Formats: sequence, structure tokens, C-alpha cells
Amino acid sequence: MMIRMTLIAAATLGALPAFAADTLTFQHGSNGYQSAQDTMIRSNETASGSGQSSNGDSRGTNFGSLDYVSVDGDDGSPGSKPNQGLIRFDGLFGNAAGQIGAGDTIVSATLNIHVFDVGSGFTLHDMLIDWSESNVTWNSVGNGVQTDGVEASTSALFSIGANNSSGNVPTGWLSIDVTTSLQAVQAGTLPGFGWLLSPFTAGTNGIDFRSSEYDTVSLRPYLSVEVAPVPEPASWALLGIGLGLLGAVARRKS
Repeated sequence: MMIRMTLIAAATLGALPAFAADTLTFQHGSNGYQSAQDTMIRSNETASGSGQSSNGDSRGTNFGSLDYVSVDGDDGSPGSKPNQGLIRFDGLFGNAAGQIGAGDTIVSATLNIHVFDVGSGFTLHDMLIDWSESNVTWNSVGNGVQTDGVEASTSALFSIGANNSSGNVPTGWLSIDVTTSLQAVQAGTLPGFGWLLSPFTAGTNGIDFRSSEYDTVSLRPYLSVEVAPVPEPASWALLGIGLGLLGAVARRKS
């Protein structure tokens, strides 16, 4: 009798579907995904260089078409002219293939950026106001993004480097844990407007990374999300039956 019950229990548990976690990758231009946005906003009123047709005030200039993002505590003269970085991934949630389903459990989420110029460092904050890479500027968000709990979260999700002018962050891929952010977006407690990369005040060695406009798709920022599906009620019932039978066998043996 016990052998029969053991076999039934084993068969019941064996009939359960596998609930292995799956990893979803969101990278602009890869596997049909086209919904990443990233840019920088600059506060230098005497700026020159990429993204400007002439030297001058960059506070009202949009840099969304550039193939890089610069995060810098001082990118101008006479000083204290920071650049902030912005990055977001839209279209993450839904029922289509490759999206995070409503019933999925987010196990982990990692933001990955490819740094090509060493820099001082930065802190990462949840964005609380909407923005678009096609029109956002330093002025349009009101003198840059404030980490005041209204425009961006007060507390930092992540911090790297130091508040000095050294090259604290090396080149190469940088991975940032954003699991709590994605879980909050799924739960509806965050709006899903992405993240602010805010430089340290004395972090005058700007860190530069490839944007979603960079020609080499594989070096563009990407979001990696590990999800596990929630079992259906019928699966829970089968599990309960199987465990119950195993418990009965154990009691008979004792």
C-alpha cells in the first residue's frame, strides 16, 4: 500500500509544470524592442561641443539625439555647471511575448550601461516626473531635476565612485541593481519614468556612457529582468495533493 501511495505522490508531483525563472532583456534595437530613452541635461550657459550648433547657453538645448550621455559635476566655466543623466525603458509590462506579465514575480532587475570614459561617479534616483528624450532640457524641468521627493526620489537607489575629481569609475560595463524600482512599478507605487543619474557636487571628472542612439547596438544600455511565473490554482492543488500523500506515507512508516 505504501509503495502504491509513494508512486501516486511521485506521479502527482511530476505532473506539476516547471516554474523556472526566465530572463528578459530590453535593449533599444535588439529583438524588436524600440522603447528605451536616454539623454543628458546640461546647465552650462557658455557650453560648446557635441549637440550644439554653436557655442552658448545649453540649458535650453535638447541632447536626446547624441550617442552618449555625460554625468558630470562641473562641465563648464566658471564652475558648478553639472550635467545630469536620464534613462528609461518603456513598454516593459504587458501580455505580449518578451514583456513582464501581470502575474510574473520580478526576481531581479539590473540596469547595464557601457562606460567609455572614466569618471568621478554618481547616484541613481527614481524619476517621479515624466520626460521625453526628444524635448527635455535643463530648463524644461526647472533648473535641472531635484532629488526632493517630487521630481526624483530623495534617497539614492545606487551610488558609485566618490565626491572628488578622480577617475573612480572605470570603463566597461557597469551593472546597477534596480530590482526594487521595477517591483514598485509593477505594484503601482512608482510611475515608471526611469532614473536620474545625478553627479556628485565635486565630481568634476565626468563619466560618459553609450546611449541608445549609439551605432553598435550591443553597447547600448540594457535592462535585464529575471521573472518567475506565479503558479495557477490547479498547480497549487496538485502540489498540495502530492505533499499530502508523501506526508501520509511518512506517517505510516513511522
